[in-house]
Amino acid sequence: MNTDTNFLLQYKEIVVALIAVFGVVIPYLMQRNKEYKLKLVEQKIAAYSEFLRDFTESAILISHDEEVGGKEADRQRMLARNQLLLYGSDDVIRAYDKWVVFSDSGGKGGSDEDVALFGSLLLKIRQDIVGSTRVTVNDINNLNPFNRG
Repeated sequence: MNTDTNFLLQYKEIVVALIAVFGVVIPYLMQRNKEYKLKLVEQKIAAYSEFLRDFTESAILISHDEEVGGKEADRQRMLARNQLLLYGSDDVIRAYDKWVVFSDSGGKGGSDEDVALFGSLLLKIRQDIVGSTRVTVNDINNLNPFNRG
């Protein structure tokens, strides 16, 4: 019976040690995960901001019948899209692709469909940053630079 008592005592010590380890490790891992998610959101915001800044600069040039091009402008546009690719959610990338496919297939810039597709992209960006939202594409129409100058 003495060996049974020793075994139970050792078992109890192991269980207590494991509980102590998990009591330290789990909160640490949860904190690290929270920090990672916060850093990712910051990177997403920076990527989306750069994409929208680049888009706005191009939209201003177009609205004033100025040339949108040149090597540096193309570089900035590609770098902004690279950030979108790296940090954008799947829904953002799909919405961007639909908008680009429409444009590349001869869709008219500023048309109702173009405005709706870009509005959908803006909405997906917003959803990726803030999570669920009750804002719709119609709600953000006035924020769309194709609708307003």
